[in-house]
Parts: sequence; structure tokens; C-alpha cells
Amino acid sequence: MRGVEFPMPSAASRKISGEEARSLIEAQLAAHDDGVLAVLARYRLADALAAWHGTIRAVEEFINLPRFGIDDPRVRARLCSIPLDDRLLSNVESAFRAVREILSPRFEAGVVSRYLQTMLQTAAIASAFKMHGQTFGPGITLNSVGAAVDYFQSRRRHMVTLLYTMPLVCKGTDLLVPLDTLNVLLPQVEHSCITITGLHLKLAQLEILDDFILEVDGIGAMASHGFDTLDENFLEPERASIHVMAELRRDQIVLPPMEALDPKKIFSAAELRNSVRLIGATYAAFGLNDSDFSTMALLMIAFARQARDDYFVEIGKAKFQAMLRAQSVLDADELERLLVNVPSDYATNSNAYEPFIDAGDMVISNVNLLSRFLYAFKNVHLGSRRRFQIHAGFIFEDMVKRDLSAMGFQVTDVKRINRKEFDVVTIHGGVIYNFQCKNNWIDLAKVESNRALFVRYNRSLTNYYRRALQKERKREGLLKDKLGLDKVEHYLISRFPVIGSDARVINYNQIDRLNAVVGGAA
Repeated sequence: MRGVEFPMPSAASRKISGEEARSLIEAQLAAHDDGVLAVLARYRLADALAAWHGTIRAVEEFINLPRFGIDDPRVRARLCSIPLDDRLLSNVESAFRAVREILSPRFEAGVVSRYLQTMLQTAAIASAFKMHGQTFGPGITLNSVGAAVDYFQSRRRHMVTLLYTMPLVCKGTDLLVPLDTLNVLLPQVEHSCITITGLHLKLAQLEILDDFILEVDGIGAMASHGFDTLDENFLEPERASIHVMAELRRDQIVLPPMEALDPKKIFSAAELRNSVRLIGATYAAFGLNDSDFSTMALLMIAFARQARDDYFVEIGKAKFQAMLRAQSVLDADELERLLVNVPSDYATNSNAYEPFIDAGDMVISNVNLLSRFLYAFKNVHLGSRRRFQIHAGFIFEDMVKRDLSAMGFQVTDVKRINRKEFDVVTIHGGVIYNFQCKNNWIDLAKVESNRALFVRYNRSLTNYYRRALQKERKREGLLKDKLGLDKVEHYLISRFPVIGSDARVINYNQIDRLNAVVGGAA
């Protein structure tokens, strides 16, 4: 749920706040919701689902192929440097020949064909966007393959959300064909989908921040505050990700035997089965592999065996329900509600994790959606366990130490003074920088599904963080005496982003702000 800024206002602008700002945001939300639904409503459901599902596969391959499918950095750089502009459109065969030289020896024909098609579609829509003055946010363009990879990475969640939304609104007779999907739906992603997410975040900020204003003119509006909910690479924050576990707790992980993967494929059912094993092994030390998770993991493996073309999972309703009843640990009806998305509007679906979409006489999914669901299920399953919470807190402290060291902070070994605990104590430029590290979970999905609850919990957390900083200031003499320095700066790093006005509370996804702090202090 990455926030979106409104267009910059012109000189003839005015500032609004309170109920006037709320009315404007809510009117824009309604307009963009209606816009998404109106576009989707024209199309026949079966064709739209199939075409968009295939496009999502191609886009996921487009993202992952250069990042994980090519080991040679020179070859990867060559692919990513290929332009996606009028140079490609004016000489398609030359560009395609260069890409085939890179990809054909490494990947199967279907992967290469989809990659070329996505390049062509992306170049065409990039040209159309440019013609209409469309921009995408700081540092994001569609100028090259590498730039488009970053672009699609930032939009992939919105594309999946549109897939979830189709069963509710695709009631028309128009045919959505695969070659037109990006031309039809990517403008909706840019114009409405990203905006809907951003507008919900602005409503939350309006209710939390006393000084929140919008500066508006005849073109758009600029919010006085920003709020970014996602980590690097547009990933959602979590207490201890599988990547962090592999980096900082590798000695705790005993990997089971894995299936051999076909290197000519980007995704496969075997990869999904390996992912199931990897998740279980990574968090086994926290008791993840109990009956509930093990049962869910076995179901994911069973679903993987139904994969068509090593990607799409399409199961008839009767067979799907029989598979759920074949296990006796989890209630089959509750399990179906957990696994199958209920047709809903765009905002609701933007936080959906159900791996299956109801397509009438069958349910459909893919290996990525199944893996994504199991990973989210793991987070929920572990989140309430005290042992995991404690260890995840230590892991977060190690993440902060790693990042601060990279910025030039000297991380000390101070953990306890006179029975008083400290999280991360550092020195930079003769100043003690004392960091509290808070790994308190906050459900960011509630921004859209239950904003009042999110606002209430956000206030509770920021008040708690304010008191935690006050406590640190009262005992800073301990640090001065221990380290022999006379100046202490206190900060609190929150793993999960919160909305607040205290500059001393830094959301972890904004930890780079500390570069400016120490730059000014040095």
C-alpha cells in the first residue's frame, strides 16, 4: 500500500483542511472507485480473468527474470539497458533479436515469447503515457527494460487487486483479449488504483494529524504530509522476513532436501513446493510446523500438483471442496472462506490474500498467489506467539545495527547499565545516539477496511512511543557516564510505519533519514 502524492499545485492555489479536505478526498475516492468499476464492467468475466491472469504471469516473469534468472551481471545489465521507447517501436525486429540472443539460450520458448510481448506492449503504452504527460512518481520511468522492471514491481499489487475485483463487476459482453490488457487496464492502475490507495492514506492522516492540509488548485492537490507503508522493493513490512532470517539467523535454519528446478522456467509448481518447505524450515525454531500450518502446507503442495503449464491452478468446485474435506485438522467450510476470495470492491481487494478466485464452476489461482498466501498465513500464525515476538524484536535490533553501521554509526556493546536495558546505542561525531527499536505490529490493511480502528491503534502506539522517548531522556546520564560523552540524542525506530508528528520517531522504511541527521552533526 504505497501512498501517492497529488500533483503539485500551481501558484493560484488555496489550502484546505478539516471537513473541507475530507469532502474533497471522499468525492475523489467515489469518482475513482466508479471509474475502475465502469471500465471493468464492460467485459465478459471468463475472458477478462483469463487475459488479465495471463498478463500478470508475463509481468511477474518480466520482473523476476533479470533479478533472479540471470546470474551474469554483465548479461543482466545488457538486458536492462535495452530501451523501451520510440527506438524499439521504430525497429522492433532489431530489439527483439538482441533480446532473443540473451534469453533463448537460457529460457524456454514460452518465457522468451512472453518477455518479448511484454516489452512491446510496455513500449507502446509508455509512448501513450508520454504523449499524455503521465508521470509515475520519483525515479520511476518506462524508458528501458530495467526501468520497467522497477515500474511493474511497484504496480504488481494493483494488478493483482484488479484480478480479484473482476468477479464482482465484469458483467458485460466486450471481449478483453491478451494483447489489449495493458492498454486497457494499466491506465486505470495509474489514474485510479494508485490514487484510491493514496486517498485512503490521506483520510487516515487527516484524522490523526492536527496540522494536515491539502493545497489545491484547478489541476490537483498536494498533501502537507506523506506516509509510505512499504519497505524496499515495495514489500510489506513484517516482523522477521524470510530474507532477514536467511541473512541474520542462517545458523538456526536446517534446510530439507529440495526439488530440482528447471532453470529454463521462471516459475513452476516445483518452486512452490520448495517454497513451502523453505518457509517451514526457516521458522521451525518458533514452532511454526504445528498441525494447522502443516495441514495448510500440505494443501498448498496438493494444489501445486494441479498446476497447468506449471503456473495456473484451476480446480472444479466439487473437486476443490473434496480436497478441503480430505484433511481433518481444519474445518472445511472455514478453510474455504480463508482460501477463496469473496467478490468485493477495489479497496477491499487491495488487502486480500486469498489465493483462489471464484470463477463460477471452478476456482482459479497460480503458483505465486499460493506461495504469497502461505507466507501471509505464516505471519498471522506466528504473530501472536510470545516466543516469536521476543526473538523477532532481537532480529529487528540486529537489522537496525546493520543499517546504522552502514551509515557510519559506531555501534557500541552497551546493552545494560545498572540493570537498565538499552536496545541500540551508537556513537557518531562525539555524540551518543540512543535508539529504541519497536517491533509492534500494526495492521495497515485497516487503513481501508476499518480506518477508525487503525486511527485508534495508531494513536495508542504513538503515545506509547512518546512515553518511551521520555523515559530514555530521563536516564541518559547513565549513557554519558558509561561512554564519557556529554551529548545524547534519542530516537525510536518503528518496524511498522505509524503516522505521527514526532521527528524522533522514525519508521524503519525511512531509516535513511538518519543520514541527514548525522551529516548535519558531523
